[in-house]
Amino acid sequence: MGFFDKIKKGVTDAKNQFVPQQQQSAAQPEPEPQQEEVEEDTSAEEETEAQFDVAGFDVMRDEGAFFNAVLHMESEGMFGGTDESRAEIRQRFGIGDHSHWMVVKESNYALLARKYGSYEEVSQQEVNWRSGQMQNHGAQQQAAMAAKGGFDPVEGVTLEAWAAINASIIGGASWEDLLKGAGIDKPRWDRVSAEWNARMARDTTFAITTVYGNAFQAASKGKYGDYAREANAARAANRELAMPIPMTLEQYWEILYEQDYGAKQGKDPVETLKASGLSIVDWTDLSTFMGYYMNRTVVRDWAKFEPMHNAVKARMEAKYPGVKTDVDISF
Repeated sequence: MGFFDKIKKGVTDAKNQFVPQQQQSAAQPEPEPQQEEVEEDTSAEEETEAQFDVAGFDVMRDEGAFFNAVLHMESEGMFGGTDESRAEIRQRFGIGDHSHWMVVKESNYALLARKYGSYEEVSQQEVNWRSGQMQNHGAQQQAAMAAKGGFDPVEGVTLEAWAAINASIIGGASWEDLLKGAGIDKPRWDRVSAEWNARMARDTTFAITTVYGNAFQAASKGKYGDYAREANAARAANRELAMPIPMTLEQYWEILYEQDYGAKQGKDPVETLKASGLSIVDWTDLSTFMGYYMNRTVVRDWAKFEPMHNAVKARMEAKYPGVKTDVDISF
Protein backbone atom coordinates (compact mmCIF):
# COMPACT_ATOMS: atom_id res chain seq x y z
CA MET A 1 0.00 0.00 0.00
CA GLY A 2 1.45 3.35 -1.07
CA PHE A 3 1.76 6.61 0.82
CA PHE A 4 -1.39 8.17 -0.68
CA ASP A 5 -3.32 4.91 -0.28
CA LYS A 6 -2.63 4.82 3.47
CA ILE A 7 -3.88 8.37 3.94
CA LYS A 8 -6.97 7.76 1.82
CA LYS A 9 -7.77 4.48 3.59
CA GLY A 10 -7.41 5.98 7.05
CA VAL A 11 -9.81 8.81 6.36
CA THR A 12 -12.20 6.59 4.40
CA ASP A 13 -12.36 4.17 7.33
CA ALA A 14 -13.25 7.07 9.59
CA LYS A 15 -15.85 8.25 7.09
CA ASN A 16 -17.47 4.82 6.88
CA GLN A 17 -17.24 3.90 10.55
CA PHE A 18 -18.19 7.15 12.22
CA VAL A 19 -21.96 7.18 12.02
CA PRO A 20 -23.24 9.22 14.96
CA GLN A 21 -26.62 8.08 16.15
CA GLN A 22 -29.45 10.53 16.41
CA GLN A 23 -29.96 11.62 19.96
CA GLN A 24 -33.31 10.58 21.23
CA SER A 25 -35.12 12.03 24.19
CA ALA A 26 -37.96 9.98 25.52
CA ALA A 27 -41.05 12.06 26.12
CA GLN A 28 -41.95 12.32 29.76
CA PRO A 29 -45.46 10.99 30.34
CA GLU A 30 -47.78 13.05 32.47
CA PRO A 31 -47.39 11.63 35.96
CA GLU A 32 -50.54 10.18 37.40
CA PRO A 33 -51.40 10.71 41.01
CA GLN A 34 -49.70 8.26 43.33
CA GLN A 35 -47.92 6.60 40.33
CA GLU A 36 -44.19 5.95 40.49
CA GLU A 37 -42.26 8.41 38.30
CA VAL A 38 -40.80 6.88 35.12
CA GLU A 39 -37.10 7.66 34.61
CA GLU A 40 -36.02 9.04 31.23
CA ASP A 41 -34.13 6.55 29.05
CA THR A 42 -30.73 8.18 28.37
CA SER A 43 -28.98 5.10 26.99
CA ALA A 44 -29.09 6.35 23.37
CA GLU A 45 -27.64 9.70 24.36
CA GLU A 46 -24.91 8.07 26.41
CA GLU A 47 -24.06 5.74 23.53
CA THR A 48 -23.79 8.69 21.15
CA GLU A 49 -21.47 10.51 23.54
CA ALA A 50 -19.36 7.36 23.88
CA GLN A 51 -19.03 7.17 20.09
CA PHE A 52 -17.89 10.80 19.78
CA ASP A 53 -14.75 11.67 21.69
CA VAL A 54 -12.01 14.00 20.46
CA ALA A 55 -9.86 13.39 23.57
CA GLY A 56 -7.37 16.23 24.05
CA PHE A 57 -7.20 17.30 20.40
CA ASP A 58 -8.43 20.63 19.05
CA VAL A 59 -8.36 20.07 15.30
CA MET A 60 -10.10 23.35 14.56
CA ARG A 61 -7.02 25.19 15.84
CA ASP A 62 -4.22 22.64 15.57
CA GLU A 63 -4.90 19.86 13.09
CA GLY A 64 -1.16 19.20 12.85
CA ALA A 65 -1.12 17.70 16.35
CA PHE A 66 -3.82 15.24 15.30
CA PHE A 67 -2.13 14.37 11.99
CA ASN A 68 1.10 13.79 13.90
CA ALA A 69 -0.71 11.47 16.31
CA VAL A 70 -2.18 9.46 13.42
CA LEU A 71 1.27 9.17 11.87
CA HIS A 72 2.84 7.89 15.08
CA MET A 73 -0.05 5.73 16.26
CA GLU A 74 -0.53 3.91 12.96
CA SER A 75 2.84 3.66 11.23
CA GLU A 76 6.49 2.93 11.91
CA GLY A 77 9.75 3.58 10.12
CA MET A 78 11.64 6.82 9.50
CA PHE A 79 8.64 9.12 9.85
CA GLY A 80 6.46 6.81 11.92
CA GLY A 81 6.06 6.18 15.60
CA THR A 82 7.79 4.17 18.28
CA ASP A 83 6.50 2.58 21.47
CA GLU A 84 7.84 5.61 23.34
CA SER A 85 6.23 8.20 21.04
CA ARG A 86 2.89 6.39 21.09
CA ALA A 87 2.94 6.21 24.89
CA GLU A 88 3.71 9.94 25.08
CA ILE A 89 0.83 10.74 22.71
CA ARG A 90 -1.59 8.59 24.70
CA GLN A 91 -0.65 10.35 27.92
CA ARG A 92 -0.63 13.88 26.48
CA PHE A 93 -4.01 13.60 24.77
CA GLY A 94 -5.77 11.22 27.15
CA ILE A 95 -6.06 8.23 24.83
CA GLY A 96 -6.91 4.85 26.31
CA ASP A 97 -6.81 1.49 24.58
CA HIS A 98 -6.96 0.79 20.84
CA SER A 99 -10.76 0.91 20.76
CA HIS A 100 -10.71 4.34 22.37
CA TRP A 101 -8.12 5.53 19.85
CA MET A 102 -10.36 4.41 16.98
CA VAL A 103 -13.26 6.45 18.38
CA VAL A 104 -10.98 9.46 18.91
CA LYS A 105 -9.57 9.20 15.41
CA GLU A 106 -12.97 8.88 13.75
CA SER A 107 -14.40 11.74 15.81
CA ASN A 108 -11.60 14.13 14.88
CA TYR A 109 -11.78 13.19 11.21
CA ALA A 110 -15.51 13.93 11.35
CA LEU A 111 -14.82 17.41 12.73
CA LEU A 112 -12.22 18.04 10.04
CA ALA A 113 -14.66 16.91 7.34
CA ARG A 114 -17.10 19.49 8.67
CA LYS A 115 -14.32 22.10 8.63
CA TYR A 116 -13.15 21.38 5.06
CA GLY A 117 -16.42 20.24 3.53
CA SER A 118 -15.42 16.68 2.59
CA TYR A 119 -13.35 13.74 3.71
CA GLU A 120 -11.41 13.90 0.43
CA GLU A 121 -10.23 17.40 1.28
CA VAL A 122 -9.23 16.23 4.76
CA SER A 123 -7.14 13.49 3.15
CA GLN A 124 -5.42 16.05 0.92
CA GLN A 125 -4.70 18.33 3.87
CA GLU A 126 -3.11 15.41 5.72
CA VAL A 127 -0.93 14.56 2.72
CA ASN A 128 0.12 18.20 2.50
CA TRP A 129 0.99 18.21 6.21
CA ARG A 130 3.11 15.07 5.83
CA SER A 131 4.88 16.60 2.84
CA GLY A 132 5.76 19.55 5.03
CA GLN A 133 7.20 17.24 7.65
CA MET A 134 9.36 15.59 5.01
CA GLN A 135 10.57 19.01 3.85
CA ASN A 136 11.49 19.93 7.42
CA HIS A 137 13.39 16.67 7.76
CA GLY A 138 15.22 17.36 4.52
CA ALA A 139 16.19 20.84 5.70
CA GLN A 140 17.60 19.34 8.88
CA GLN A 141 19.63 16.84 6.85
CA GLN A 142 21.03 19.66 4.71
CA ALA A 143 21.97 21.67 7.80
CA ALA A 144 23.74 18.64 9.25
CA MET A 145 25.59 18.06 5.99
CA ALA A 146 26.69 21.69 5.87
CA ALA A 147 27.90 21.52 9.47
CA LYS A 148 30.28 18.68 8.65
CA GLY A 149 31.61 20.32 5.49
CA GLY A 150 29.66 18.34 2.93
CA PHE A 151 28.90 21.48 0.92
CA ASP A 152 32.39 22.97 1.09
CA PRO A 153 33.65 23.98 -2.39
CA VAL A 154 35.89 21.58 -4.28
CA GLU A 155 38.96 23.40 -5.59
CA GLY A 156 36.97 26.62 -5.41
CA VAL A 157 33.90 25.27 -7.23
CA THR A 158 30.67 25.26 -5.21
CA LEU A 159 27.98 22.64 -5.65
CA GLU A 160 25.66 25.28 -7.11
CA ALA A 161 28.26 26.43 -9.65
CA TRP A 162 28.99 22.84 -10.66
CA ALA A 163 25.26 22.20 -11.09
CA ALA A 164 24.77 25.35 -13.16
CA ILE A 165 27.58 24.45 -15.56
CA ASN A 166 26.23 20.92 -15.90
CA ALA A 167 22.77 22.32 -16.64
CA SER A 168 24.20 24.46 -19.42
CA ILE A 169 26.12 21.49 -20.86
CA ILE A 170 23.00 19.30 -20.85
CA GLY A 171 21.13 22.20 -22.42
CA GLY A 172 23.49 22.12 -25.40
CA ALA A 173 26.12 24.73 -24.56
CA SER A 174 29.79 24.14 -25.39
CA TRP A 175 31.57 22.74 -22.35
CA GLU A 176 34.86 24.19 -23.58
CA ASP A 177 33.38 27.69 -23.68
CA LEU A 178 31.69 27.23 -20.31
CA LEU A 179 34.88 26.07 -18.58
CA LYS A 180 36.91 28.81 -20.21
CA GLY A 181 34.40 31.42 -19.07
CA ALA A 182 34.54 30.04 -15.52
CA GLY A 183 38.34 29.95 -15.52
CA ILE A 184 38.47 26.18 -15.03
CA ASP A 185 40.74 23.91 -17.04
CA LYS A 186 39.68 20.40 -18.03
CA PRO A 187 41.81 18.44 -15.48
CA ARG A 188 40.50 20.61 -12.65
CA TRP A 189 36.93 20.18 -13.90
CA ASP A 190 37.35 16.41 -13.97
CA ARG A 191 38.64 16.38 -10.38
CA VAL A 192 35.81 18.63 -9.23
CA SER A 193 33.20 16.45 -10.93
CA ALA A 194 34.69 13.28 -9.49
CA GLU A 195 34.62 14.67 -5.94
CA TRP A 196 31.06 16.01 -6.12
CA ASN A 197 29.85 12.73 -7.60
CA ALA A 198 31.66 10.83 -4.85
CA ARG A 199 30.08 13.00 -2.15
CA MET A 200 26.62 12.38 -3.58
CA ALA A 201 27.28 8.64 -3.73
CA ARG A 202 28.31 8.60 -0.05
CA ASP A 203 25.40 10.76 1.10
CA THR A 204 22.63 8.39 2.21
CA THR A 205 20.46 11.34 3.31
CA PHE A 206 20.28 12.73 -0.26
CA ALA A 207 20.97 16.23 1.08
CA ILE A 208 23.63 16.91 -1.56
CA THR A 209 21.50 15.44 -4.34
CA THR A 210 18.56 17.64 -3.36
CA VAL A 211 20.60 20.84 -3.33
CA TYR A 212 22.25 19.86 -6.61
CA GLY A 213 18.88 19.19 -8.26
CA ASN A 214 17.46 22.52 -7.15
CA ALA A 215 20.58 24.37 -8.34
CA PHE A 216 20.52 22.49 -11.65
CA GLN A 217 16.92 23.54 -12.30
CA ALA A 218 17.53 27.06 -11.03
CA ALA A 219 19.97 27.43 -13.93
CA SER A 220 17.72 25.72 -16.47
CA LYS A 221 17.06 27.61 -19.69
CA GLY A 222 14.52 25.08 -20.92
CA LYS A 223 10.99 26.12 -21.82
CA TYR A 224 9.68 24.68 -18.55
CA GLY A 225 12.47 26.09 -16.40
CA ASP A 226 10.21 28.64 -14.71
CA TYR A 227 7.75 25.87 -13.89
CA ALA A 228 10.46 23.78 -12.25
CA ARG A 229 11.66 26.74 -10.21
CA GLU A 230 8.12 27.48 -9.07
CA ALA A 231 7.57 23.85 -8.07
CA ASN A 232 10.81 23.75 -6.08
CA ALA A 233 9.94 27.00 -4.31
CA ALA A 234 6.42 25.78 -3.53
CA ARG A 235 7.73 22.46 -2.23
CA ALA A 236 10.26 24.19 0.02
CA ALA A 237 7.49 26.35 1.51
CA ASN A 238 4.91 23.52 1.47
CA ARG A 239 2.45 25.75 -0.37
CA GLU A 240 0.20 25.58 -3.39
CA LEU A 241 1.52 26.30 -6.87
CA ALA A 242 1.23 29.88 -8.10
CA MET A 243 1.30 28.89 -11.79
CA PRO A 244 -1.29 26.93 -13.78
CA ILE A 245 -0.29 23.59 -15.28
CA PRO A 246 1.25 24.06 -18.75
CA MET A 247 -0.61 21.09 -20.24
CA THR A 248 -3.42 18.76 -19.29
CA LEU A 249 -2.76 15.68 -17.21
CA GLU A 250 -3.86 13.55 -20.16
CA GLN A 251 -1.18 15.13 -22.34
CA TYR A 252 1.45 14.60 -19.67
CA TRP A 253 0.49 10.96 -19.15
CA GLU A 254 0.57 10.35 -22.90
CA ILE A 255 4.18 11.59 -23.05
CA LEU A 256 5.01 9.33 -20.10
CA TYR A 257 3.52 6.33 -21.88
CA GLU A 258 5.22 7.23 -25.17
CA GLN A 259 8.60 7.06 -23.45
CA ASP A 260 7.89 3.67 -21.93
CA TYR A 261 6.47 2.16 -25.11
CA GLY A 262 9.37 3.63 -27.07
CA ALA A 263 11.90 2.07 -24.71
CA LYS A 264 10.20 -1.32 -25.07
CA GLN A 265 10.60 -1.01 -28.83
CA GLY A 266 14.27 -0.07 -28.55
CA LYS A 267 13.82 3.57 -29.52
CA ASP A 268 16.27 6.26 -28.43
CA PRO A 269 14.64 8.08 -25.47
CA VAL A 270 16.03 11.41 -26.68
CA GLU A 271 14.35 10.90 -30.05
CA THR A 272 11.11 9.86 -28.35
CA LEU A 273 11.11 13.10 -26.40
CA LYS A 274 11.91 15.08 -29.54
CA ALA A 275 8.83 13.60 -31.18
CA SER A 276 6.85 15.19 -28.34
CA GLY A 277 8.66 18.50 -28.79
CA LEU A 278 10.77 18.08 -25.66
CA SER A 279 14.41 17.87 -24.67
CA ILE A 280 15.73 15.97 -21.65
CA VAL A 281 15.92 19.25 -19.72
CA ASP A 282 12.35 20.11 -20.74
CA TRP A 283 11.08 16.74 -19.56
CA THR A 284 12.93 16.96 -16.25
CA ASP A 285 11.59 20.44 -15.57
CA LEU A 286 8.07 19.55 -16.68
CA SER A 287 8.00 16.41 -14.52
CA THR A 288 9.14 18.38 -11.49
CA PHE A 289 6.16 20.71 -11.87
CA MET A 290 3.54 18.13 -12.83
CA GLY A 291 4.71 15.76 -10.10
CA TYR A 292 4.25 18.41 -7.44
CA TYR A 293 0.88 19.40 -8.90
CA MET A 294 -0.36 15.83 -8.59
CA ASN A 295 1.04 15.58 -5.07
CA ARG A 296 -1.10 18.56 -4.05
CA THR A 297 -4.28 17.34 -5.78
CA VAL A 298 -4.27 13.56 -6.21
CA VAL A 299 -5.97 12.60 -2.95
CA ARG A 300 -8.61 15.30 -3.28
CA ASP A 301 -9.33 14.61 -6.95
CA TRP A 302 -8.50 10.91 -7.32
CA ALA A 303 -12.09 10.09 -8.34
CA LYS A 304 -11.73 12.51 -11.27
CA PHE A 305 -8.17 11.54 -12.16
CA GLU A 306 -8.76 7.78 -12.25
CA PRO A 307 -11.16 7.67 -15.24
CA MET A 308 -9.01 10.26 -17.03
CA HIS A 309 -5.95 8.05 -16.66
CA ASN A 310 -7.83 4.89 -17.60
CA ALA A 311 -8.90 6.55 -20.86
CA VAL A 312 -5.29 7.54 -21.64
CA LYS A 313 -4.05 4.05 -20.80
CA ALA A 314 -6.66 2.47 -23.09
CA ARG A 315 -5.72 4.77 -25.98
CA MET A 316 -2.02 3.97 -25.60
CA GLU A 317 -2.67 0.22 -25.39
CA ALA A 318 -4.68 0.46 -28.61
CA LYS A 319 -1.85 2.43 -30.25
CA TYR A 320 0.78 -0.15 -29.24
CA PRO A 321 -1.01 -3.53 -29.26
CA GLY A 322 0.96 -6.42 -27.84
CA VAL A 323 3.49 -4.20 -26.05
CA LYS A 324 3.41 -4.38 -22.26
CA THR A 325 4.02 -1.14 -20.39
CA ASP A 326 5.71 -0.76 -17.01
CA VAL A 327 4.03 2.57 -16.27
CA ASP A 328 2.26 2.17 -12.93
CA ILE A 329 -0.18 4.95 -12.12
CA SER A 330 -2.87 4.16 -9.58
CA PHE A 331 -5.30 6.21 -7.51
